[in-house]
Amino acid sequence: MDSRRDVFLDLAEKVSQGTLSRRDAIKRGTAIGLGTASLMALGAMPIASAQTAGPNPNAKAGGTLRVGLQADPAELDPHKTTLTAAWHVIEHVYNTLVATNPSLEPIPSLAESWEISEDGLTYTFAIRQGVTFHNGRAFVANDVKYSYERIMDPETASASQSDLANVTSIEAPDDATLIITLGTPDSSFLAKIMGSSFSIVPQEEVEANGDLMNVMIGTGPFKFVEYIPNSNLIVEKNESYWEEGLPYLDRIEFQIVPDNTARTTALTSGTVDFIEYAPAQDLPIFEADSSVMVVGDQNTNIRFAAINTQVEPFTDPKVRQAISMVVDRDPIINAAIFGAGQATNILFPPTFWAGYESEIAAPDIEGAKALLAEAGFPDGFKTELHSWSQYAFLSNAAVVLQEQLKQIGIESELRFEENATYLENYFGHNFQISVTGTSAYVDPNDVVESNFMSTSTQNASGYNNPEMDALISSGMTETDQATRAQIYHDVQELIKKDNPWVNLFIASQYEAMKTFVMDYEHFPTGSGVSLKWVWLDQ
Repeated sequence: MDSRRDVFLDLAEKVSQGTLSRRDAIKRGTAIGLGTASLMALGAMPIASAQTAGPNPNAKAGGTLRVGLQADPAELDPHKTTLTAAWHVIEHVYNTLVATNPSLEPIPSLAESWEISEDGLTYTFAIRQGVTFHNGRAFVANDVKYSYERIMDPETASASQSDLANVTSIEAPDDATLIITLGTPDSSFLAKIMGSSFSIVPQEEVEANGDLMNVMIGTGPFKFVEYIPNSNLIVEKNESYWEEGLPYLDRIEFQIVPDNTARTTALTSGTVDFIEYAPAQDLPIFEADSSVMVVGDQNTNIRFAAINTQVEPFTDPKVRQAISMVVDRDPIINAAIFGAGQATNILFPPTFWAGYESEIAAPDIEGAKALLAEAGFPDGFKTELHSWSQYAFLSNAAVVLQEQLKQIGIESELRFEENATYLENYFGHNFQISVTGTSAYVDPNDVVESNFMSTSTQNASGYNNPEMDALISSGMTETDQATRAQIYHDVQELIKKDNPWVNLFIASQYEAMKTFVMDYEHFPTGSGVSLKWVWLDQ
């Protein structure tokens, strides 16, 4: 087997086939270091397949799905928000030009098809006809042009602005055609525009409301009804949705339940029907409840400690390396996600084409102390350690990291901040060390360019290395996947050397739901993203 994940999948398959008892599977998994929480799911957790989600002719239409969200969406404007909870609602109200399937392949959405010129610079999209916004107006190519230009406008302050920095022109010669021209070839361009931050919005609604922070009007399967901050958000079926027969549900009620225990209780008691990011520690509870089923697998989000390379003493690579050398990932994983994850010191898992097996060295306390002494800090120093107040798995990881840093004399004051404050400080480079995570990715460049290119607006660590910039540029223009894989190998090795991030773990991601919730499809890019196919068997 190539990785612990492969072993887990093999054990899960044998349990499901009846060739191995669940008890023996847990024993084998424990012996090789698999997390207890993930092992407890064996026999109870269907492993998500990579088949394409789609309509079911036998589905029952109607009903209300009650979803327990782990966080308040807070900001509803798809071009401005950076909050995962917001995107999980946005993707049900809006559409993008190009979408993705569970295998992370590009599929048509508001674009029925597209052609790429031989030089890789011109993308010509055939715009889907017969689509209307929720306000009744017909969707046309110019809506895509407006949406992308809004993202590119510095006044919008979109975190995705840098993703379109390579765009030199956007033309809508007629309602059914969109032409995007790039300055240089970019193999990851389609992957960039698949995300919910590239949702297509109507210009007149933006102008009427100032922004879309408190109102949502898209072309998606559900229409916005109401939002009560820190309480709930409600959407209803779009009767004019362009995908024939979809959605099946009449209504989705997103209930905001940040506390993990409360979210689990809400599901088992029947207050909600579905919870995203099901707590790994509660998998045994779900397993014991015959009314609940769980799906899940490793997701594509990396959890890491970002280091601000622009502030002292972290401008010194020796200080950053010392921090990397003291990190012990297993206790962090146990505290954060109860062992349901894979330790990593790189960005991508071996199961992804840009990943590879990377040996993780044991913590070297004395070596780290020696590096700090060489940097002029023989007795360590004081700093701040930031993270999110509402994501317990990240704040718990920060607490363990704080204790590990003490071993080399680094005394860090914990600062857990709510969404708006955290994001303002993080992207404003107003932090020292921050325990956080990436958004989901489809292409490796989604992570690499935005976070490590010196010119990126999302480069929170302030990392500036011409060698990295050159590698990223090469990865964008190269079309051969094997060659790109080597480029991203070099990128990840450079991150390990320079440590703008100290990568910690890749989590397993679970969704738990009542057994009458049918045809939910697990996506590695996020939790709860495929509700348009869901129907209720009750």
